Amino acid sequence: MPENGGSIGVPTARRRRVPRRFLTAGLAALLTTTGALAVTGQPASALQNYVQPVEVTWTDNARPTRSFQAEDAALPVGSWQSATGDKHTSRAYFTFDLSPYLGQRIISARAVAGERSVNDCDKPRELQLWRTENPTTAPTWKSAPAAVKKLADLDVPGAPCPSTYLTTLVTNEVRAAIAARQSRITFMLRIGEHEDGLQWGRRVNTLGVSLEHNHAPNAPGKLSAGGLACRDDLFIGTTRPEFRAEVTDPDVNETGGVDQLKATFAWWPTDRPAERTELEFPYTLPSGSRFQYTIPDGVMTHGGTYAFTVRATDQYGDTSDWAPECRFTVDTRIPARPVVTSTDYPAAPYEPTAFGPGIPGTFTFSPNGSDDVVKYEYTSWDSGFGTVPADGPGGTATVTYTPKNPGYHRLEVSSIDRTGNHSQTTLYEFYVRQTAPRITDGNPTGGFGEPRELTLRPGMENVVEYSWQLNDGEPTTVRADADGTAKVTVTPRRGGANMVTVTSRTSDDLPSGTGEYYFYLASTPTISSPDFPLDGSDGPLAGTPGTFIFAPGMPGVTEYVWSVGGGAQHTVAAKEDGTATVSYTPTEAGFQWIEVFSRTADGDESETASGYFVIFSHAPEVTSSDYPAYGESGGPGVAGQFTFRPARDGVTGYVYDFGDGPKTVTAAADGTATIDWTPQSYRVDTQGLVRLKVREKIGDIVSDETEYGFYLGKLAPTVTSQDYPPSGEVGGPGIAGSFTLTAHVPGSTEFVYRHGTEEKTVSAGPDGTATITLTPTEVGGNYLYVSSRTDSGITSGEGVYYFTVANPN
Repeated sequence: MPENGGSIGVPTARRRRVPRRFLTAGLAALLTTTGALAVTGQPASALQNYVQPVEVTWTDNARPTRSFQAEDAALPVGSWQSATGDKHTSRAYFTFDLSPYLGQRIISARAVAGERSVNDCDKPRELQLWRTENPTTAPTWKSAPAAVKKLADLDVPGAPCPSTYLTTLVTNEVRAAIAARQSRITFMLRIGEHEDGLQWGRRVNTLGVSLEHNHAPNAPGKLSAGGLACRDDLFIGTTRPEFRAEVTDPDVNETGGVDQLKATFAWWPTDRPAERTELEFPYTLPSGSRFQYTIPDGVMTHGGTYAFTVRATDQYGDTSDWAPECRFTVDTRIPARPVVTSTDYPAAPYEPTAFGPGIPGTFTFSPNGSDDVVKYEYTSWDSGFGTVPADGPGGTATVTYTPKNPGYHRLEVSSIDRTGNHSQTTLYEFYVRQTAPRITDGNPTGGFGEPRELTLRPGMENVVEYSWQLNDGEPTTVRADADGTAKVTVTPRRGGANMVTVTSRTSDDLPSGTGEYYFYLASTPTISSPDFPLDGSDGPLAGTPGTFIFAPGMPGVTEYVWSVGGGAQHTVAAKEDGTATVSYTPTEAGFQWIEVFSRTADGDESETASGYFVIFSHAPEVTSSDYPAYGESGGPGVAGQFTFRPARDGVTGYVYDFGDGPKTVTAAADGTATIDWTPQSYRVDTQGLVRLKVREKIGDIVSDETEYGFYLGKLAPTVTSQDYPPSGEVGGPGIAGSFTLTAHVPGSTEFVYRHGTEEKTVSAGPDGTATITLTPTEVGGNYLYVSSRTDSGITSGEGVYYFTVANPN
């Protein structure tokens, strides 16, 4: 969510009873605190609803004791004649429920009606809107609710006859009803002076009210002081705390827009409430933002207890309740540096003392006289950062720490008081002795697969067993002899670096550190080639087949696993002499590499060998005047020529691909070739980009690839409309309009279009055009998507026609 920095600008203060120096310091803080942001330009979000009546009736003087419901949302008003020739005079009543809006600000209210039919459009419109008493039962001609006030003549100048949009403001009436806590309001439609005249009668649509209303903001929340969320018994460690609060408003309009809000901060010493200071921010932020303000120097003191609160005001002047008070005490006293002790690992930074790696020890932290320490913070080389609570205010804490390695170690410990103030750091240094077993190799020159006897000797007293493993194998446990030693045999079957790790355990079940023994076994195979020089000299042309020969670097090799350029791995069996030969045909030019490792029948694998070689390019040149490289031209159904020119002598043909599969063409005597190509459609997924890929052939050798890219023109149909032109707001929901479609792909026989989700087709005339009729249902921006196609299946790209439908309200 958006967030502003400290206060800036000149504050608006109320009931400011503070020393003169605070006014100066406060203004300086407002002007210098960084990070403030005034957000502008966001839409107001007072809620706008189109309110339908909860009761709709009409009355008839010919049937004075009956009440009638609307038929198809239409009601008669004025005089009309029945099918039997009887004359009737009617009035229409509409009652609206205002209970959801009680207590809210009414910004505007507009009554909206429309005529369904008119008896005689030559007669002037005398349609009147009245407010009546709220009926207790359905109105009849005889028991009609009393008329209270005529509100308007619904005759918009220049409105057609009949008119679907007749409107007038009823803001004052709705406001008055809300102010009087009335849950309902009733309006009446009638004909004026000529109510008895048949020529003035009409049928009207159900009356609605377009209502714009606004809630007051919510009381601000998420209050914090000095970076700490407000709570009971809050202490903060600065005399310049930063106050923060989140402001929100319940109003969110149909597009997600929210209200713009100001914040007013108020703060005071709790024992001197008359010194309350208020600051109203000079700018607004959208609902959901956080305001923050930093108290200037010289206002708050150590030991003082203060309170602050916040309220919000929206752009209409509606104000929230004050947030619940946030009370805190300022405590800037730094606690004393803690005392650290340990009997397991006594402080001795240069000499081994006790225990060893893997053996836990306890360390006790004491407050050193500070009575408000609540926890301790510590860091170590092996375990990183941690915190531990004290056993009470001003109490101690104990942690368990297990060194992982021998040698120098240290703990860095600080005390933290109830406010969060950190003490200076105590450095506790100690030295962990080396306890790892020692390893002696009885066959240090042994080769691949040859056994080695290792002697394990203890690094600490009373060792009774060892646990060892070779590389990533399963650990094995062996009992120690009476002198604390043990012998184990390992048979390495992995080329390259190998490692044996050993730990021991005493009769008291204490673990040792880890002993490590490294040795190396040569196993890497060799690579050679009569066709691809591996010494950096010139290599063959792309497409030239060749071979590589692999030779073993360890005994018992039965197969090789190889790959080129990090690609797919291939396996080849070794011959009796342990070698293997593989074939490879490079399809791309440039610097390349081959990798191979060997494997025995037991699954033992060697290290990986690498070889590097260079392949030379003889990719062809591609040109086209009809479709220039990376330009936009032509389009679906527009043929073009492409010429291929060789990079080497002796070219016999070309392999090319427009993305629909490879094709071949024979080269002329001079090595060139020309092809004709007609695109069948516009590639929407690539935005018209076509990638032509071409390789040249010299006998059986196929070159590396040339990629020739270009863009197709869309040739999408154009759309024109006098009813719904591309600029301005016209028409309205339910009002049909004509649209003329014109194709630009030669031979187009039909159009494919959609307005909404349903796709439809219409045939094109001989002139390549068609006219369609659309009836938009949505107010605002509308989109018409159109493409064309021929009988042979050539399709244009899809074009879009944008138009705006007027809002009748």
